[in-house]
Amino acid sequence: MLTVITALLVSITALQRFGLPVGGTQLSLSVLVALGGLGYLLYHGDVVENRGATRIFVLAMAACFLCAGIVLFQTGYGGITSLVYLPVIWVAFAFRLHASRQHLYERVLRRYEAIMLVLAGIGVAQTVSQALGLWTYVDVVLQNVPETFLFTGYNTSYPIEYGSPIIKANGFVFLEPSIYAQFLAMALLSVLVRRASWWRVLLLGVALVCTISGTGLLFAAFGVLLLALRRGGRWTARIVVAVVVAVPVALATPFGSIIAERADETSNTNSSGSLRFVQPYQRILETWGEDPLSVLTGDGAGRADALADQIFRATGLPINFSGLAKVVLEYGVPASVLFCVFVGLALVRRAPAPTLAWAGVFANAFLTGSLLQPQVLYLMLPLVSLFIGYPYEKALGSRRSEPAAEVVDAGVSPSAAPASVTIRPASPNGLLG
Repeated sequence: MLTVITALLVSITALQRFGLPVGGTQLSLSVLVALGGLGYLLYHGDVVENRGATRIFVLAMAACFLCAGIVLFQTGYGGITSLVYLPVIWVAFAFRLHASRQHLYERVLRRYEAIMLVLAGIGVAQTVSQALGLWTYVDVVLQNVPETFLFTGYNTSYPIEYGSPIIKANGFVFLEPSIYAQFLAMALLSVLVRRASWWRVLLLGVALVCTISGTGLLFAAFGVLLLALRRGGRWTARIVVAVVVAVPVALATPFGSIIAERADETSNTNSSGSLRFVQPYQRILETWGEDPLSVLTGDGAGRADALADQIFRATGLPINFSGLAKVVLEYGVPASVLFCVFVGLALVRRAPAPTLAWAGVFANAFLTGSLLQPQVLYLMLPLVSLFIGYPYEKALGSRRSEPAAEVVDAGVSPSAAPASVTIRPASPNGLLG
């Protein structure tokens, strides 16, 4: 089972840029690994259906297909590929691991962190070597892999600012520096949830700064805020002290100053902040004003990408529809509500680590256009949805808060505590016997 999950982690990180040409488009390797792995685990009984999520998933997909059909009948517009990919990609979130396998969660977190620590080191080396003039950026993946098997159309190699010869850190294997930043942010939050070594936080944090990505920083900040609310004043005070020390140091660097200059970019119509957080929703409101029925039926499957391409050709502005904005624009409000309920049941309700779950949902809903990007979405499979029902973060906090005196009160001295604990195997229905 761990082999399957490790293969999935590798496919969404080291192999993220790779795809297979299928019918004029490209299919991410992550889809093949995820669905094939789930099928294998289902066959061996290691994966079971998430019943509540599955029921809502069927309803949500039925609503999306109905709305897309209505629009196609009325206007003749509809992206069939987008419509088909929607259930194919998202069906993976309708399953979870059998309860007898969920104790492996921390090992999965550790494996993900290990992968990202290596890629963080590569990203820092990319930036430092360029800044010191020791190396000129070369996309080694593009140089050695035929474009037929690579995803194109992404800002994979992007300067830290206009005219700069220094390219943002992307770890070579990520589609964009912003996506790299979000994966780093998730790894950083995983380290904080586990209360692991601070050198990991430092390396991941430095790599995050090297991406010059506001979305990655927002991702990390949102997760840290959630942890602060969950852990209380003492932990929050330590984080505040760390931030007070780290921020001035980061801002003193050329990269930190670039990030600081972008702090108010949502007010600039040409900025990435405005293109990501403001203009997509303005376009949705304009669409609703022109066609009030689209509030209920949407504007057609694949419409968000088509509209973004149209705007880019007309103005040169790369508007970015986030996951939530795409669902609302393409399938209307009722179907979007059902879809959001499915996401809640598959990723949030009874999540193993609520901090990771909420931060991931926040990022995919508002920071990235990842509705049909499995190599981004599927990070949430091993880190959240497969382990739904396993209260890892809650149990971790409870163990740390239990006073040692309780062991003495129970009639056992701390020194006499057993060296190991034997856990009874689970019954076929997932309950302890």
